[in-house]
Amino acid sequence: MRKNNLLNILLFISFILSCSNPRYSNYYSFDDQQWFQDSSIVFDFNSSKSKKLKFEISVSYDNNYPYQNLYTSYSLIDSKRNVINSEMIELQLFEKKYGYPLGSGVFKSFVIDSTFLSIDNVVQDEDYKLLVKHSMRDKSLSGINMLGLTITD
Repeated sequence: MRKNNLLNILLFISFILSCSNPRYSNYYSFDDQQWFQDSSIVFDFNSSKSKKLKFEISVSYDNNYPYQNLYTSYSLIDSKRNVINSEMIELQLFEKKYGYPLGSGVFKSFVIDSTFLSIDNVVQDEDYKLLVKHSMRDKSLSGINMLGLTITD
């Protein structure tokens, strides 16, 4: 009985770990917690053996961020410099009515994750770039600490 429980737990853990194995994960830290409007954050990655990819953005922010949301624009570019996908997305960082921070974190630092793109027809073993920039009116945003990208199958 005890061996069966242990075996079931190990199988469950291995299943969970196999499902959430990222193909690519990288974070960019902003100097002095300032994200300038004219600077694009570039994530370089290879599609490897995948045909389907799911993209998740992570934003680390603090209470010094002056707005409740964040507009970002991204462009996915292949190795031949063709734009595969380009779009503006909105991330809600603070609750609209009461203003409390969304995502996970404690005290003054928080992280919010959002899946923003799924592509089914990726060319295998090709290099790609994902360019991300903020689309807010300010030339410089304070309170944004890091920007992360995680790509899974």
